[in-house]
Amino acid sequence: MKKIAVNVIVNQLLIMILILVIFGKLTILEYINVSFYIGASYLFIGILVLILQSGFFDFFTSSMKKVLSRKHERNELTTMRPPSEVVSMKATFFFQSGIPIILVMLGALFIYSS
Repeated sequence: MKKIAVNVIVNQLLIMILILVIFGKLTILEYINVSFYIGASYLFIGILVLILQSGFFDFFTSSMKKVLSRKHERNELTTMRPPSEVVSMKATFFFQSGIPIILVMLGALFIYSS
């Protein structure tokens, strides 16, 4: 729980610094925009890692390697690792970073719209 809290605080500080560097002023509209892009990026990367680790693309990549390779290279295809074995990252980090950013952004959006 402490790691998640530190992660949320660090991400929020980085968002604030990024807003000040890019826009030069800190308003709620800039915060909503920047935090949406950063939070959505975290969630997109997390979903991509989760899909790659599930083995969804293993059959597709092995089939494409067989179709697009030359006959003398077919022996090397059996030694190539599938994408699910290559990706060693954990998707939980990206979800633990992205979901709090999106939730705080939604709270700021609610405040901005009212």
